Amino acid sequence: MSAATGRLAGRRALITGAAGGIAQATALAFAREGAAVVMTDIDLDGAIRGAEQVKAQGGQAVALAADVTDQDSFEAMMANATADLGGIDILVTCAGGYKAYANFADMDVAEWRRIIEMNLTSVFISCQAVLPGMKARKWGRIVNLGSLAGRSTSAGTSPPHYGTAKAGVAMLTQYIAKEVAPFGITANTVAPGTTRTPRVDALLTPEKREQFVRATPVGYLAAPEDMTGLIVFLASEESRYITGATIDVNGGRLMLM
Repeated sequence: MSAATGRLAGRRALITGAAGGIAQATALAFAREGAAVVMTDIDLDGAIRGAEQVKAQGGQAVALAADVTDQDSFEAMMANATADLGGIDILVTCAGGYKAYANFADMDVAEWRRIIEMNLTSVFISCQAVLPGMKARKWGRIVNLGSLAGRSTSAGTSPPHYGTAKAGVAMLTQYIAKEVAPFGITANTVAPGTTRTPRVDALLTPEKREQFVRATPVGYLAAPEDMTGLIVFLASEESRYITGATIDVNGGRLMLM
């Protein structure tokens, strides 16, 4: 399938957290389906490397810096993205994460706020920024990344603030979906299981990785590309009757918890 005839041909997508992992894999998949992509991250060098990969396969990509937890920073980036592409039709919020496990009793409020802002407030800011244009065009797709950590406390080593934030993403997405449905806009959450991104690989000890593999019915941990087929579908016209959903992509691990 050529970019001109792909499922996202003519669409313009904004992907946050685009310096690596699922975000970069999504950008490549979107470009193959014909979308022009804005890749944004606080790590501009990482976003630029991702954009170069998209261009190397013949796609159109722009890398822009933004702090997704800062509304002014994000809106300034949006102004540049709109100037470059003329508007945003699809938003995929991949920004987030955490650096180390912490027990609830040992967690300080500053760290709590930091992770909530990075993983939940960032989604609030991102969605608010793209919705006026989507409403004006009467079409839009929002795909927010949740997590298995937001679906069950049995997920493993994910800390309480991260799991709480990701659970909040799913509920926030439902509120958005309900409000924007009359405008031809859908909003859904994709909840990945443990995915072999560089960030996750750095967090997992060999013992913990093996534990997670044993707990996953399909017998292996996901690659970023295992998420992109669903994200492309949810960003396309084919998914027009799906909104407010949380869709699990975890190799069956949730059903055993």
